[in-house]
Amino acid sequence: MNRRHALMTIIFMAVLMVAAASLGSHVQAQLKPLTYRTATVKRATTHPIIPNNLEYLSGEASISVAASTNPLLRIGMAQNGVTLIEFPARDKFFAVHAGNSDLVTVEKSPSLKRDHHLVLRAGGSFVVSKTRARGPQAIAPATTIIAQMDSGIAITLMIYPVALLKQQAYRIVINYDTDEVVRARRAAGLAINLTGTSLNPEIPAVTARSMINQTPEPPALIKPIEPVSLQPPKPDYREPAEAALRDAFKNPKWFRHWTKKTHNLTISILPARDLNNTTRLVVFAARNVGSETLHVISGYPDLYIETLNENRRPVEAGTRVAKLHMSSSSIDGAIPSRATRYFALVYEMPILGAQQHLKLAVAHMGAADEPATADLTAAAK
Repeated sequence: MNRRHALMTIIFMAVLMVAAASLGSHVQAQLKPLTYRTATVKRATTHPIIPNNLEYLSGEASISVAASTNPLLRIGMAQNGVTLIEFPARDKFFAVHAGNSDLVTVEKSPSLKRDHHLVLRAGGSFVVSKTRARGPQAIAPATTIIAQMDSGIAITLMIYPVALLKQQAYRIVINYDTDEVVRARRAAGLAINLTGTSLNPEIPAVTARSMINQTPEPPALIKPIEPVSLQPPKPDYREPAEAALRDAFKNPKWFRHWTKKTHNLTISILPARDLNNTTRLVVFAARNVGSETLHVISGYPDLYIETLNENRRPVEAGTRVAKLHMSSSSIDGAIPSRATRYFALVYEMPILGAQQHLKLAVAHMGAADEPATADLTAAAK
């Protein structure tokens, strides 16, 4: 019995030692240091039609530009897309240089010199490759456009063809400090204020001379003083414009014919009347047929001359017509939902060709590139 008990004790101790060794090995395995593998992230070098490619901008983006640089922005553009690029309000366009208008067109604006945006569209020769390029030609921009601003900064836009509209860069906001740009360019000895006068004009030397003439001139050489003709005061168009505006506000039924709505905005105009031999007054109404308040862009309403071909299609936007005075019932350019606002506009009477028409344009902040228009020439006829 004792021998049997001793044998059982030996077996139990052996099993216990085996279990302890196995547990120790398992614990030691759990305490081994963990090794992490670090993935290497490479810049995408595939064709720009890949959605995750970072070679160009898509969607909506806001770009901050350093004052001492002339940046290059890469923009994705689809065949049927449109891109709106906004610039700082304190700067103005000096010139817009398009690389190839057949590939990407910059929409002509009659008020470009006071606009703060560009609208880009794909041209007739704009082609998106259906096959993916390889090697050095994998990234192939279509063309470039340079916006040269009055402050002197030049912003280059490089356009990349993309296959899908969701890859289109539909709105780009460019931010920079105009004062810092001027200071940086002045320090570098570069030109600033490109459309204005020289900031430091050279003052010619003045030679001092005696005001007392020692040798009097002969009487025959003394010219009589000619009378100075006074310029007549500039006419004040405020009174007739506001009187016409009050009449229109009291008689909304005068406006019977309305244009087709453009982005919830429609226009009705009354026949223009002459104020004198060179100026004319037109009264019109703008109605918001949408459910949200519309805000008219600064500088609008605007007048410009449009040239039509024999098929009555526009071929040239033409030039702006000078506005002399405008009165409006709108407060800060706002037109609430389902409301109508009235305008009285005095302008210089232009000389029109047989195929030219005088157009009235009203644009709001929700559709800056597609204003509502009305044909004043057609209304007169």
